[in-house]
Amino acid sequence: MYEAELQLARDLAVRAGRILTRHFGTGLTVEAKGWADPVTAADKESEAFIRSAILERYTTDGIDGEEEGRRPGTSGRVWLIDPLDGTADFAGGLPLFAVCITLLDEAVPDHALLNVTFDPIRAELFHAVQGEGAFLGGRALKVSPRADLAGALVHISFSNQRQIWPSTIELVRRLTEVAPHARDLGSSALAQAYVAAGRLDAHLKVTSGKYDVVGGNLLITEAGGVVSNLDGKPWRELGSLSAATPGLHPLLIDLMRDLPRPVV
Repeated sequence: MYEAELQLARDLAVRAGRILTRHFGTGLTVEAKGWADPVTAADKESEAFIRSAILERYTTDGIDGEEEGRRPGTSGRVWLIDPLDGTADFAGGLPLFAVCITLLDEAVPDHALLNVTFDPIRAELFHAVQGEGAFLGGRALKVSPRADLAGALVHISFSNQRQIWPSTIELVRRLTEVAPHARDLGSSALAQAYVAAGRLDAHLKVTSGKYDVVGGNLLITEAGGVVSNLDGKPWRELGSLSAATPGLHPLLIDLMRDLPRPVV
């Protein structure tokens, strides 16, 4: 199922990755969309390319891109585009960023039908289709067997919303008291893919948007992981995120019980 859509998304992610690597390290101008929310010409060129190619192939599908916003469709499907996840890394010369393309059913927007996440620096292409498993290239992915917090590699993400930071600091304090190996790669899309691949054991966020998370949720669940909010309830856009191995997930939910979180 979705073979043609998956092939298109894979092709576009790789080609968009070439756009990013062409710009990487050239000292291009960095603009600010908001506090801790940078954007560059590379983000914009990558998204414009992906949007144009999808619309040429699937004229009735909706498109929702992080830079250009939403274009409604009539098919009941929508493509989410994060053309450059990890812009701060990219702009600073840190080679940790990704292209993320996700297909959704508009009736069930918090669950992806397929996802492609591409790391253009390492030429790693992750993908998943609902019910068909998660893969890196042709290799099936499985989350790590980790079930103890002390040795866990847990990814945390600092929000670009200033009001979220106090809650994130409290999350990090609680986490590192028992799981000292916390990491922040600067790219939620890569963190999600790395949980699916067993490179990271969990990913926690106080609040999470759709572009760089919902597709990765599919990667993780198709690789045998568990995804919810920090209360253990189903993940929803702009809600919190706890994505982890089956053994770690209940421990993290218990650890974050009653974590104070602002309304966003």
